[in-house]
Amino acid sequence: MRIKLFFILWLLFSDAAYSDIDKNQQMEIDFLISYVNNSECIFNRNGIDYKGSEAITHIKRKYDYYKNEIKTTKDFIELAATKSEISGRNYTVKCKNSEIQELGKWLLKALSTLRKKGHAHNKSLKQ
Repeated sequence: MRIKLFFILWLLFSDAAYSDIDKNQQMEIDFLISYVNNSECIFNRNGIDYKGSEAITHIKRKYDYYKNEIKTTKDFIELAATKSEISGRNYTVKCKNSEIQELGKWLLKALSTLRKKGHAHNKSLKQ
């Protein structure tokens, strides 16, 4: 009886209860969150520059808001990390020695690199 109750409570209070994202997709999303958070690039949202650790706060908030609609890593990028819902302006990123680029495209490139390297070797992608 205790095990059954524990299992029911676990389902109610865990992401498993409402998340349709498979483990690989979730690992990729977690990687991209970490990638932005640990980046030394400058992120721009609606004309204001942010460090990665500041930008990720907003992206995570949008991720939580759209969590029921996000089924894939690309959904995460599109819904949480591409543009402002209020202004419609694309988020951008500027890394050292590179041009300003759209954040969504930058994340898709990082995702592509991650997938080419394989999930087991995703610890570090150069920026």
